[in-house]
Amino acid sequence: MSPNMNKMTQKHLFLLLAFLCFPLFVSAQTDETTDETETDPTEEQSDSIVVSHIEIYNAFSPNGDGKNDVLTVKTGKTVGIVEFRAIIFNRWGQKLYEWTDLNGGWDGTVNGRPAKQGTYFVLVKAKGSDGQTHTIRRDVNLLRGYTEGYSNNEQ
Repeated sequence: MSPNMNKMTQKHLFLLLAFLCFPLFVSAQTDETTDETETDPTEEQSDSIVVSHIEIYNAFSPNGDGKNDVLTVKTGKTVGIVEFRAIIFNRWGQKLYEWTDLNGGWDGTVNGRPAKQGTYFVLVKAKGSDGQTHTIRRDVNLLRGYTEGYSNNEQ
C-alpha cells in the first residue's frame, strides 16, 4: 500500500431499522497527492434506509358494518413497499380476485356476487424500496354473518 494512501476519513451513515437509528461507520481512503479536502470527522452526515416489511390479515367479515369489511394489508405494519400484487384463490386454485394498489383490497365478492363464507388463499408478491422481495402465501377466512361479539350461527 502506498504511504500516500494511509489517511482515512470517516463518514457517518444512519440505518433506520425498526424505528431505531444505528450509526454505521464507513471508512474511505483519500490520496494526499490530489487536491481533495478532507471531511471533518466531527461533521455528521446521514442518510436513512427504510427496511421494507409487509403483512396481511388472515380473516375479514364483509358484512357492511364498516369494520374489517375488506381484506387488506396491515397498514401499520407495512412500510417501504414500492411494488405490490395480491391474488385471491378458492380452494380449487381458481383465481377469484387480484389487486395491485397497496391501499386496495378484496371486498369478498366474485364477479359482483358475494363469495361464500369459508377459507380462501392469498398470494402476495411485493418489492421494498430496499430491494428486498416479499412473498406471502397464506389462508384467509371470509366470515359472513359475523358482527363484533356476535355470530348469527349462535343460538
